[in-house]
Amino acid sequence: MVVPAASIFPSVPTTESIVGEAFDKFNFHKEPGLLQFWECITASDSEEIGCYLTLTEQTYMLTRDHEGLLQDYRRRCLESRCRFVGVETKVGKWLPGRAAQTRIADHRTIHHALNPEDQHPADIGGKGQLVLPVFRDQGAGSNLVGVIEYVTSVPKESYVEDFEQIHNLLKDEGLNSTYRGKTIKVAYNHIIKFTQPLSAKFRDLRREVVKRFPELKKQQELCVEYDDTEGNRLPISSDEGLQVCLAESSSRGEKFIRMCVISNT
Repeated sequence: MVVPAASIFPSVPTTESIVGEAFDKFNFHKEPGLLQFWECITASDSEEIGCYLTLTEQTYMLTRDHEGLLQDYRRRCLESRCRFVGVETKVGKWLPGRAAQTRIADHRTIHHALNPEDQHPADIGGKGQLVLPVFRDQGAGSNLVGVIEYVTSVPKESYVEDFEQIHNLLKDEGLNSTYRGKTIKVAYNHIIKFTQPLSAKFRDLRREVVKRFPELKKQQELCVEYDDTEGNRLPISSDEGLQVCLAESSSRGEKFIRMCVISNT
């Protein structure tokens, strides 16, 4: 008896099929939402290192869109569904492109919508948004295969729970994503760099700074400052202050946040 090769070597599920299954299992909690997948296609015709982000036509999930706002957003995305993203490409505030470029997830929350200085792109408007790059493990490394975009008609306070849900659905099928965070550069007697989750508290920031500047352990109150959108230097001394700083950085499309420590001695 001849055994079909397919039964000996089962087919490897495609990235789209895995992402599609994750979309089917995603819990929208009965809220309006759109999930769509931007596939990363290697740019063989370009001298610049990068890929074409192409919005897939079949891999998406849309729920409870009574006003048609999310469907309209998807339609506009499909009109420009293929965009090149290289290392030096100016992606502006297009979050899927930014996620592909930085390899870090990002979001637009209610903090952005409430910020009068924040200018949303015309297509996203005042909606909320979460984007996360998707990787497939290959040998000792991982390869970017696309970006998942989650859009809500109303911005949320936080997308941490949604990120964790998608991340867990993907990892069960061999795909993974980077956690949501920002690169922080802190200057004291020299400059140090680390990544901070967007859900971080002020105590988390303090711990990372003190870990790298042990001499600051003696200070009961750590004075950390950053420059806001108008160039004003503002202190960060609470969870709320840190969240405002992180939100402003996302709204400006910055890849990292500059901070400095002011010594009290």
